[in-house]
Amino acid sequence: MEIKTYNKEELLALIRSEVFSRMPVVPISTVRAISHVHNPRAEASDTLMIIAFDNNQMTGYLGVLADRIYTPDGTGYKCGWLSCMWVDPKVRGKGIAKQLIARAFADWNDHILVTEFTPEAKGLYDRTGNFNDLSTNHGLRCYRRVNLHEVLPKKNEKYNRYKGVLNLVDAIANIPLDLRLSLIGSGAGSGISFQPVAEIDEQTNNYIASKLSSSFERRNAADIDWIIQYPWIKESSPTQESKRYHFSSVADHFQNLCFKLVIRDEVKGYLHFTIRDNHLKIPYAYFEPECLPDVIQQIYRIMEQYKLNMLTVFHPDLVDHLSNHGSLFIYKRRISRHYIITKSLGKHFVNAHIHIQDGDADCAFT
Repeated sequence: MEIKTYNKEELLALIRSEVFSRMPVVPISTVRAISHVHNPRAEASDTLMIIAFDNNQMTGYLGVLADRIYTPDGTGYKCGWLSCMWVDPKVRGKGIAKQLIARAFADWNDHILVTEFTPEAKGLYDRTGNFNDLSTNHGLRCYRRVNLHEVLPKKNEKYNRYKGVLNLVDAIANIPLDLRLSLIGSGAGSGISFQPVAEIDEQTNNYIASKLSSSFERRNAADIDWIIQYPWIKESSPTQESKRYHFSSVADHFQNLCFKLVIRDEVKGYLHFTIRDNHLKIPYAYFEPECLPDVIQQIYRIMEQYKLNMLTVFHPDLVDHLSNHGSLFIYKRRISRHYIITKSLGKHFVNAHIHIQDGDADCAFT
């Protein structure tokens, strides 16, 4: 068994190689690799990909997202988030995943975090004896339209034969729901304007910076511009490459949609949305408390404009409002996102009050 690691330069060379083009399974998508290369927090020598080979055949891989995290007093620690681990089913049970994780520990000085893991992966991380719980974010998944033609076939394949009928039922049921949402006002009476942002300007960056004292990752203009400019999802039908990659890389619709909230030429907030097919997420949200009703209205307007079915949100103020006030959603359910951290890194965050935004780790990209 051979374990190979890839830094920025090596990762770029890999995706441009003939070997990559011939791989039956690829360890990373091209757009994701390019995004890693442009990550402003990744240094030239950082290990970003770890691949296990047996007789020159890939048997497993593990990605690492380079990052920095901060204690409330502003002390920063270089770290890596484990992302996208896969082991060939034919060789599972031979300790390959354990070797990949061990190499990540070694190359990142045990400064490792993980989130969005499967129960099986969590069991593997627990068996290393090297992780502690860091935090659990509590959120909501909210549904504003009937979507039986997509939901039921996923639960039971027998519903595939009725997709046409279910589509018709959805269309009829959603007429009054869409009409109700279309009546949302513009919000102009509050004096707030939502100005589109393609690149973070100085005024917006200064506002974001003023809100980062308890932020876990303290993402600045360079970080947010990187997220906007180098997404991991390509708007496309399935490609030959995407069919060889075991994680998300394409979607029918993917878009970053960002706004600064302005009142009388003064920035009062920043909202960063992602739209993936019929799903709206809010990776980053900073706003003054009095702007909360307008932020809720903006969420509704975006969902109406793009005909979106579902919202996922973890921002505590938005979760609290949507949980405890009437809304235009037909169904809401509670969800959670669990974060774990290596013991050597986690000791700096014991009893620390930290705010993990929805988009922290690699969540802004997916």
